[in-house]
Amino acid sequence: MSSEETLRAALDALIAAAEHGYTAQAGGINACQLQKDGQVTGGVKYAEGQLVTLTMLRRRLAGHDGGSTRSAFSAAIADDLAAWRAALQAQQGRTPLSVPWVAYRQGGVDALEQVLALAMGTP
Repeated sequence: MSSEETLRAALDALIAAAEHGYTAQAGGINACQLQKDGQVTGGVKYAEGQLVTLTMLRRRLAGHDGGSTRSAFSAAIADDLAAWRAALQAQQGRTPLSVPWVAYRQGGVDALEQVLALAMGTP
């Protein structure tokens, strides 16, 4: 298995774990219903941020052909991470602070940092 295939497999495993985490946090209730009922918590939003960013990254990396190098993957991940970090910083600077949205962005940042470490070979 090539390093790109290994990275894609690791990303799939992280997505499966994020799906499980989100489902556990949401208690089987869909996100729209949680929002409507006012039951959204930081834990749900953190898990959602992880799931969203990892799924978006998988779609983005699907556009890379089989000849892509590990450094090209790392660059794509780093670009996404920079965008999520900027969005997190913007959320942290808002008044009043929206804890669920900070948690959402933090979940995405943490997930991307984990994938980048894997891509760089430093898990």
